[in-house]
Amino acid sequence: VIALNSSQAAEGELYIDDGSSFGFLEGAFIHRRFVFANGKLTSVDVAPISGGNVRHKSDVVIERIILLGHAPGSKHALIEPSNQKIDLELGPLWVQRARSPLFTTIRKPNVRVAEDWTIKIL
Repeated sequence: VIALNSSQAAEGELYIDDGSSFGFLEGAFIHRRFVFANGKLTSVDVAPISGGNVRHKSDVVIERIILLGHAPGSKHALIEPSNQKIDLELGPLWVQRARSPLFTTIRKPNVRVAEDWTIKIL
C-alpha cells in the first residue's frame, strides 16, 4: 500500500535479508527505494556495492500495488523495462467500518522486488 500525499507523491524503502545469518555484513541483502511522483512508481537499488560478490537473491514477484488517495481517471499503466501495458482497478477501500479515499490497484504487475523497474500510470 502506497499512501499518496496531497501532491500525489510518496517515497519509501524496503530492506530484505535472510533473517537468520550474518550474511548482510557481506552484502547479502536487498535494499530498494520506491518513489511515486508525476504518475510514475520507480524501484531502484540503493544497497552499497560490497567488496565481495555476495548478494541476497530473491525471485519474489510483487503481486499487487495499492495507491491510496490516487486521483481517479487513469485506466492503464505501462511497466518498464518489459513495455507491458496493464489495466488498473479503481474504487473505494473499506477499512474498519469506514470508507477511505479512492484508491487504484495495480494487480499482477509481475515485477521482481530485487530488480529496477518503473510503472507509469497512463
